[in-house]
Amino acid sequence: TAKLLYGTAFRAPSFLEQHGINPVANGNPNLRPETVRTIEAALSWKANRDTQINLSLFRSNLQNIISLVGINYANTSAQRGSGMELEAVWDFSRTLRFTGNYAYQKTIDAATNQDVGYAPRQHVYARADQRLAGSWLLGYQVNWVADRKRAFGDNRPKVPDYQTLDLSLRGNPGKSQWELAASVRNLLNADVREPSLAPGLAIPQDLPMAPRSFYLQAIYKL
Repeated sequence: TAKLLYGTAFRAPSFLEQHGINPVANGNPNLRPETVRTIEAALSWKANRDTQINLSLFRSNLQNIISLVGINYANTSAQRGSGMELEAVWDFSRTLRFTGNYAYQKTIDAATNQDVGYAPRQHVYARADQRLAGSWLLGYQVNWVADRKRAFGDNRPKVPDYQTLDLSLRGNPGKSQWELAASVRNLLNADVREPSLAPGLAIPQDLPMAPRSFYLQAIYKL
């Protein structure tokens, strides 16, 4: 199956961006909405009864981006982006399914001709779901996030890549009205950080995410 899609959207300025009065961020009643136009080509292939493969390629163009210039909000530069995503689903057996995707994107600021920063250029997600005895389902999930650039003018080293592993177990014991679940997120206790704004804005070492975490859940259905 092949698809060609085109979309357009806008974000109207907020009340604060238009009319705010603040010592560090003043509104601008003349702001225009941000706009984005996107074109995408998508291919879907059912390789056999157990395997599905999807590929999408996209380009986007953002205009009239609203940001602070000094202490005033203004429509600044444009951004252009492109990327792809490859996804696969494989039913290895009646009790084991593999799913995963690889995504790549690159977004450039038209004013500086540099990467806009913050978002990862590469992301890999992989998951395996295994049905155990009874109604129990065991899940393994891996996330790999890589190649995050700094915004233009931020000279800190790039944000470190990270990999996380999550495990989950979910089931309906004895086919009762109870559903139980337990999970461990970031099992290997990786140091995961999301990019912060430029130095001097209180978080120079970026935003630390949760370390190893445990969750328990019980649901009773009437």
